[in-house]
Amino acid sequence: MHREFLSRWLPGMRKRFTIYLETNGLRHEDMKAIRDLVDIVSMDFKLPSATGLRPFWAEHKQFIASAAGRTLFVKAVVTGDTLLDDILAAARIIVGSKSSIPLILQPASGSLAPGPELLIEYQNKALGLLGDVRVIPQAHKILSLP
Repeated sequence: MHREFLSRWLPGMRKRFTIYLETNGLRHEDMKAIRDLVDIVSMDFKLPSATGLRPFWAEHKQFIASAAGRTLFVKAVVTGDTLLDDILAAARIIVGSKSSIPLILQPASGSLAPGPELLIEYQNKALGLLGDVRVIPQAHKILSLP
């Protein structure tokens, strides 16, 4: 969303810092434009059963292609409503792009939280397709950040 600003600001910052980009994983043209200005990309997958939104599979696939050459990992929030089919669809997109990309399942908190058995089941099923699937809580929720 801030491609123009980042295009001007990041070249100077990159001389002194490793650049880590958090992104919703939807704006593939913007990612392509700033790809060479970032080092690490933390990409969100919007799972339809978790978000209530339409599927963004094509956008996510294009985004991964646009981030080629950068260190990339994919995060997906998992709720009690998340479907296994969505987890497997995300894993298949990653495998089709580059199977070494890690998938991080992030359990929602509060009333949306999935049970631990569900998380382990989804992790194990995704591990049938990917070599690196982790369950890591949303740190900003633990730290009470927005």
